[in-house]
Amino acid sequence: MGKSVALNWNEFMVGRIVPVDRFNKLNTARDMASTTHIFLFPTAALANTGTDSSWQEIFNTVLEISDWLCAGIIVFAGVTWMFANRTKALELLMGGASGYLIIRHALDIRNWLKTL
Repeated sequence: MGKSVALNWNEFMVGRIVPVDRFNKLNTARDMASTTHIFLFPTAALANTGTDSSWQEIFNTVLEISDWLCAGIIVFAGVTWMFANRTKALELLMGGASGYLIIRHALDIRNWLKTL
């Protein structure tokens, strides 16, 4: 399969095949400036109001989703065990429990790693 190229629509309709130059210096400079701005001024660039309540809400939502996923894995492991696939059910239970513990203690693990 060949490389796809964007064409200028007006030139194409006239009969000339002129590829669009997507990598001009102005676009590159604009992209670099916006990336630099985000890294240097994250509060202004990402509209952070100074409170961590929105991040706390996102973190709590992720934890609630992980609770439901863990419950789903336990139910699926039970059904798998019921249909005589004990080894796969045990794998699911151990993996689900390990993942759930890591997710629930993510902040504790992060804080512990900071002390090393």
